[in-house]
Amino acid sequence: MPKNKVVSLEEAVSHIESGMTVAVGGFLSQGDPLTLIHGLKEADVKDLTIISCTGGFRDRGVVELVKLGKVRKLIASHIGTTPDVVKAYHAGEIEVELRPQGTLAEQMRSGGAGLGGFLTPTGMGTVVAEGKEHIEVNGKTYLLEKALRADVALVRAHDGDTWGNLRYRGTASNYNPVCAACSDYTIAEVEYLYSPGEIAPESVQTPGLYVNAVVRADLSYLGIPLTQC
Repeated sequence: MPKNKVVSLEEAVSHIESGMTVAVGGFLSQGDPLTLIHGLKEADVKDLTIISCTGGFRDRGVVELVKLGKVRKLIASHIGTTPDVVKAYHAGEIEVELRPQGTLAEQMRSGGAGLGGFLTPTGMGTVVAEGKEHIEVNGKTYLLEKALRADVALVRAHDGDTWGNLRYRGTASNYNPVCAACSDYTIAEVEYLYSPGEIAPESVQTPGLYVNAVVRADLSYLGIPLTQC
């Protein structure tokens, strides 16, 4: 029988060590694991490589870790909504590697599926293609994009049970499922926690097989007054 995976925030982030690669779910604050990011802010770690679609939104999300000097490299598709990330990049404080959004998602999905990579025409003839292998198939040239994997994933779900089965709400799913799948160790924060069996099996979007630890989200970090919870 699966074990109860619910742990404290402190215990959850204790699995993250300096120099690790961390995949962070969310898109422009939608589905961002803000509770886990807060816990990581308090942890004694640095030189992290972060894989995330964006740098966050304004002053929330991954940008919070960048401002504290915990991030060495950010692999993302867009950082324009976080001026502090842009500033850190221009100051030489972090390395930023930008990838097309669809390519980034597929690289993570490939990592979770055990694939070595995939072929795509996206980026041909641009700086995206520099230094990458070109492969011709049926007379058309593609880029070989290698799969991405992470040591740890930080994801957020609307609902979760004590076995780690997750259900997202609307578009807040975005990158969370692929983050969970492409990582060796996944930490999920959930807004609502249930007992096993209370979430209908057909509505589970990330099976507990992919989740190692579950943390109750602190809704105050999400901008939701506790009186409404």
